[in-house]
Parts: sequence; structure tokens; C-alpha cells
Amino acid sequence: MLMLAVPFLAGAQSLSVGFLGGAPFQDVVKNTTTSGITSVARSANFTVGPSLQVSLPAGFRIEVDALFRPYSLGIGLPLIISTAPGVPSTARSVDVSAKQWRFPLLAQYRFGKSRLQPFVEGGLSFDHLSGLTSAVKTTITSGPVQLLHQDNASIVLGGGMDVKLPLIRVSGELRFTRPTVSNFANISNLNQAEVLFGIHF
Repeated sequence: MLMLAVPFLAGAQSLSVGFLGGAPFQDVVKNTTTSGITSVARSANFTVGPSLQVSLPAGFRIEVDALFRPYSLGIGLPLIISTAPGVPSTARSVDVSAKQWRFPLLAQYRFGKSRLQPFVEGGLSFDHLSGLTSAVKTTITSGPVQLLHQDNASIVLGGGMDVKLPLIRVSGELRFTRPTVSNFANISNLNQAEVLFGIHF
């Protein structure tokens, strides 16, 4: 990876740091009931994080981000049928929370040289769930809503517009992310789209 990056960095025209923030169009999980197990999406739908861009000749650019997104859901499990006289049946529930971190590595191409520059992008994101509620690992060990992966890779495509202003550059973009594997069985929303706004110096 380092050997591949050296030729790009050698031809770099400028380096800029910035910040991205935005909102996904849907939650990371579905509201659904499968085999008596219910999932309820509860995530606060926002994305934030720092961004690094390396400008290259001929309108190309490399971008690396570190994006944070909260991850929260409620899981309702089937009733526990009591066999003791006078003891009612009860339902179990598990509240799951985590921090989703995504690290996209993107190649971008900008059109034109004016103050308004449309761009397209594509690349890979390396994703990780941290701080995951421990109960979900021990309570549901098979079937729907089972934890499958805390780490995965995603395909990223997008496009947007850069606006050059004095001292800063602002941007807006629509980004589509498709994980290659699900975090949870049967309930993960694999097609993720979000609108992001950025500022770079």
C-alpha cells in the first residue's frame, strides 16, 4: 500500500485538511420482525469526521476520511413462557449501541478549473463497530439479529460540487456506500446513501 502511495504523493500539488458532516437517508438497520425477533432502529442519523485531501495533476485527487456514526437498535425477543403457577410470561429485550467508524479511501476527479468544480469519486471504505453492547454477543448466538461481523469493507461511489472561496473550499456531495457483509443477520441495511457537506483549508 505504501509503495503504491509514493508515486501519488510525489506528484501532489497541494495537501488540505478539513471536516465533513451530514446525514444518512436511512438507519443502519431495518424495523422488522423475523422468527419472532423484533428489531427497532434507534440510531441518531448523522455522520461527522475529519478529512484529508491530496490534489494531484490532471484534476485528480485522493481523499481519506475518518467518519463517525452512532449505531443503536432495540431487539425484542420471544416470550419466556412461565411454567410456575401465577407467574406471568415475560418478554425480553436488549438495547444495542455501538460506534460505527468508517475510513474511506477515495479517488476523485474534478471537472474544469473554475471556482465551481463538479467531481465524481469512488473507492473503498474500511469499517469497524466499536463499543458494542456486550449483551448482544451472548444473548443471540444464532438466527436473525445475530452479530455476524464487527469489521467489513465497503464499496463507495459518489459525486458532488466544490466551491472555492477565499482561504477555504466548501463542498456538498451525495455518497453511496455498500458494505460487502452484514453486521447483523437479516436486519442490516446494506444500501447506504448520505448527503455530506465539507470544509477544507
